[in-house]
Amino acid sequence: MLDRLLQVLRTTGYQFTAYRWDRNPPAPYGTAQLEGGADSVAADDRIIQQGIRASVDLYAPNAQSSYPSAVQSVLDGAYAWRLNSVQYEDDADTHLVHYEWIVESEGL
Repeated sequence: MLDRLLQVLRTTGYQFTAYRWDRNPPAPYGTAQLEGGADSVAADDRIIQQGIRASVDLYAPNAQSSYPSAVQSVLDGAYAWRLNSVQYEDDADTHLVHYEWIVESEGL
């Protein structure tokens, strides 16, 4: 799921990588990481369908940008998602706006 999610996110034209950056590139940039299992369906004492949950983080230079809507547009056709939080990074050097989405997909 993670490789496909990164491919979808990169269609925004922004830089996305798995898990984290060693050095922060110029904003906007983002990460995607697997979080674990989501809802599952059981039958006959076994799981027959398992969802997978991931998170997507986008770091944008300001809050008045089209960056989050571009990410949401590419997620729309591919995944179930929700905007989990918007945080204003209090880093004296960057002052980035940090958007976090929770993404779910049918998995195993």
